[in-house]
Amino acid sequence: MYIRPQKVSSISLASLSGNEIMLFLLALFLGFGVRFLNLGAAPLSDYEARWALQALHVFSPAVASSGAGLELGPQPAYVYLTAATFALFQSSDFAARLWPALAGSLLLLFPFAFRHALGHRAALVLTFGLALDPGLVTTARLAGGPGMALAFLLLAGASWVAGRAWLAGLLAGLALLSGPSLLVGGLPLALTALLFYISRPHPPARPQNDSTELAAVARRALGTASAAAALTVGLVSTAFFSHPQGLGAWASTLPAYLSGWITPSGVPAARLAIALLAYQPFAVIIALVSLFALLVGLALNWEGDPPLLATAWALFSLVLILVYPGRQVTDLVWVLVPVWVLAARQIGDRLLFRHDTQRETVIAAAQGGLLLLLAALSWNTLIAQQITITSFMSLPWTFWRLIVLLGVILLGVLTTLLVSLGWSWTAGRSGMLWGLAAAFSVYTIAALWGASQLRANQPQELWGPPPATLQERLMQATLRDLSDWRTGLPETIQIVSTVDAPSLRWALRDYPKTRFVGQLQSGEQQLASTLPDVVFTSQDQTDLTLGAAYRGQDFAWWVYPGWSGALPPDALNWLTSRQAPINTQFIILWARSDIFPGGTLELNSQP
Repeated sequence: MYIRPQKVSSISLASLSGNEIMLFLLALFLGFGVRFLNLGAAPLSDYEARWALQALHVFSPAVASSGAGLELGPQPAYVYLTAATFALFQSSDFAARLWPALAGSLLLLFPFAFRHALGHRAALVLTFGLALDPGLVTTARLAGGPGMALAFLLLAGASWVAGRAWLAGLLAGLALLSGPSLLVGGLPLALTALLFYISRPHPPARPQNDSTELAAVARRALGTASAAAALTVGLVSTAFFSHPQGLGAWASTLPAYLSGWITPSGVPAARLAIALLAYQPFAVIIALVSLFALLVGLALNWEGDPPLLATAWALFSLVLILVYPGRQVTDLVWVLVPVWVLAARQIGDRLLFRHDTQRETVIAAAQGGLLLLLAALSWNTLIAQQITITSFMSLPWTFWRLIVLLGVILLGVLTTLLVSLGWSWTAGRSGMLWGLAAAFSVYTIAALWGASQLRANQPQELWGPPPATLQERLMQATLRDLSDWRTGLPETIQIVSTVDAPSLRWALRDYPKTRFVGQLQSGEQQLASTLPDVVFTSQDQTDLTLGAAYRGQDFAWWVYPGWSGALPPDALNWLTSRQAPINTQFIILWARSDIFPGGTLELNSQP
């Protein structure tokens, strides 16, 4: 199948009005803002630190010689681009997440290239949807996640449509180097393309000269793209020939994906469905409405109908992810894009943008505001605290909250009917849709803010791979104080750790006198000359005689979800305030007693 690239002039800014340009820029500003705001505030989890340490291994020979580096995984694009960032600036949580956040932000250019096929209004809605989607934003803020594979692959397609074959090849090469997630999302796209090719009507026969010219253009474009992709893979996977082992890491992409068919991740398939409905309900509901409309309109054909392509893409992606044993919630980003395409087309062309009279517009706006107020009241009912119910009403409080919620919904339906009967069906429908769109938009932004800012990478949110790292900042502050007391300088204290975890290795990357051991030797526990300044142990490590010579402080380090099913036990409280049980594991920081002011060292006492 060959999709002919458009002429560059056809996608220029000249085809946009001033308002459209301002709205596109606003969406880009919002998308960049929510992806980069407080990007380094949350500490790296074990999942993120494992990839960041690989970049640090490439960047710092000292780290590699100390054994703190890890074997390169099948994401050389992330590893080497992040290593270059570390070399130019410094290693930090922000720098470790820089490239996924940048790629996720550039993904917002994807609707711009397809606005002629989607429609200008739908492209604008799609841009805002991608900019503020909670799943896409939180995944873009995840080091080593699937965000880079998604963004580079879709931007490669957008560049091809824009007639930039060399840029499409470059981005396709980066997508190939972005890990097994490319196969998770690329296979459904390939199936969609195959279905499109089989189902589309055959084009009319062209004159021989035109066919020859088209074939020559196609060969030149494909040749340019292929050469750019091969050059990108060769240069990036070897860090410009300085680390050829990256080619081996890239070759492990397929085995890593296939291993997911053998090794289950333990993530229930129902949790993925909950993540779709709980974080972006408006897009999912509108996409289902669009799907129903497509099923009813069987006369539609494949070619030139983006909703049908998006439907196939979404269904193929969702099914393949659900049956994949190694699935993660973050894999849903491959479903979110086609879902937003369906929703944007329906919103932009058929639902929200109706041409009413001025009076109907005012009535619809008033009704929309009333429905937004009713939605706020219903939400206030859901988050209400437990109250005492009289004895003859012994039903649980949750039941009464749901009854009140149902009453508010019926009141909204009644309001829509009255407006439709009193003015017009168009005004009633538009007011209902405007009110629901406003209410769901507020909910989406709240879910986005909670997942990316308030509880970033925490297990109460479904989008971060557990476990999360909790008290890393507090541990760092304590360790800097101890180093200052001991040596007069920060980050120069001697550390021995019996806990070997990627998140702890990353947290201690700036402490050159750090050793990771399986267990302390007897001399290190008894002789003053060999006692390290600081020792890290796990909470269940009880065979060490450190109590007399050391003072200990525990830190909540790993936080896991405290439930095994799709939802926590109290689903309503989780939905409204993300209250959920969690399991916490601690590490213990032991500091020599003589480091503290007035402290002395005792070696013969038992703990």
